[in-house]
Amino acid sequence: MTDFRWRDSPDTIARLVNAENIQTLSTQQVMLKPNEACAMIIDGRIGDILTETLLKSMAGGFTRWIGDKMGVTANDRRLLFAMTGPMDYWIPFEGQIADGEKAKGYANLRLRMSLEDVPKLLNYFANNAPTLTREGLITIIADEVNARVITPCLASCASAADLREGAFLERCEMTAESEMRNLLSNLGFTLLKAFPITNPTDMELVQKHRATVQAKTAGTEVNVESQLAHYAQTEALTLARIELETNVARAHARGQVTIELESELKEVRAKEAHWEAERGHERGKMELRVDEADAKSKRAMDMFAEVQERRSNRIANQQDFQNQRMEQQNDLQTKMMEMAANNGALTPEVMQEFLRQQTAQKAVDGTASESANISPKFCSCGTGLSPGWKACPSCGTPIA
Repeated sequence: MTDFRWRDSPDTIARLVNAENIQTLSTQQVMLKPNEACAMIIDGRIGDILTETLLKSMAGGFTRWIGDKMGVTANDRRLLFAMTGPMDYWIPFEGQIADGEKAKGYANLRLRMSLEDVPKLLNYFANNAPTLTREGLITIIADEVNARVITPCLASCASAADLREGAFLERCEMTAESEMRNLLSNLGFTLLKAFPITNPTDMELVQKHRATVQAKTAGTEVNVESQLAHYAQTEALTLARIELETNVARAHARGQVTIELESELKEVRAKEAHWEAERGHERGKMELRVDEADAKSKRAMDMFAEVQERRSNRIANQQDFQNQRMEQQNDLQTKMMEMAANNGALTPEVMQEFLRQQTAQKAVDGTASESANISPKFCSCGTGLSPGWKACPSCGTPIA
């Protein structure tokens, strides 16, 4: 058993089928889906409207079932199949907005058909082919949609920007619902949704092109700036590399000079060390001489101090001796004069002799004192010299 297919394309909306033209009905069945309907027309009258059912052969075959349903003696037996689910219809339009700019696009109408409105399709099939497609319905309603809906709505737009506003969409839907009700009702359709889709206008294309050019220009500027930044970075890197290479070359040259200077400095330092050693040696010798001279001078000074001390002690001893002797002489002379006076022998001659002896003794004491005050001589090295020496016993310097 095979299925009879009344709809072989998704664009098929409805089809009117003459039952007499269906061959081998006894071996065929018809499946009606939930969004499909079938209205029976018997001798010009509308019979039952079926949906969501399986029409198949029963006792006596499908022909007998049709006879039972439509009448065995009926002369006109037809089946009207239709789609009751929602379908979208795209209607192209071209119009003009208030500023004279052209607008093109498509008006989308979403239509559906209820079961009770399926027989209204007979208004269409009365003067047209027995198959109604999506394109056929668009041809029927396109002119009225453009004239009653699209043109007035476009005229109310002052500029292309108004075409993109929600108010324009609402206006189109409300206008379509009110202006297309009669036509769609006669055909059995109900309007569910209506909205226009407008292509970019010329000015919008110009603005788009301008935006594209500006974006391209901005991109080119960014690329140029990036390239310039790359060149600047490359230049900076090159200059830095050249500077580093120059610094390295200078460092090598400076290092070579430093090595040479260090070599010369080592030689100079070696010479300085040699000279310093010689100078230290000479200084040591000189210090030794000076120390030796200082020692001699100190020794001479010590000797001179010792001599001076001995001389002072000798002079003091001599002075004490002379004083004692003078006192003894004075005492002796005093006693002698007293004795002479006591004995009556103190005559002018005795007194005169006494004074003469006293004067002579003072003269002797004065000569001894002068000889004792003579200062001793010293050599340049500090050695004390005695009268009668012809040379210094320490350094051998001749004595004048």
